[in-house]
Amino acid sequence: MALKVKISQSADDVVGKGTIDGIVPFYYKDQGHRWMVRIGNQWTFKQRDLPADALPSIPTARSKMYWAIAQFRTYARNLEAAEILPQH
Repeated sequence: MALKVKISQSADDVVGKGTIDGIVPFYYKDQGHRWMVRIGNQWTFKQRDLPADALPSIPTARSKMYWAIAQFRTYARNLEAAEILPQH
């Protein structure tokens, strides 16, 4: 898994923009109480977190990014397996 991302932090959010495997677009935004990841043009994951007043941090953002990439990889493997298996 090769993630190349530029992370920026403001008072309200952490944003990461880059690529996975050198070609797949990657976008991440964490506002503390909610965060989202978009990988490629079709896969998006969104989640709300508690407490609502939490401030985003770069270390937490990195963990969430890698977790989301693992979910994306699982999704892609399952999709590929479903396309290969004969339909009854």
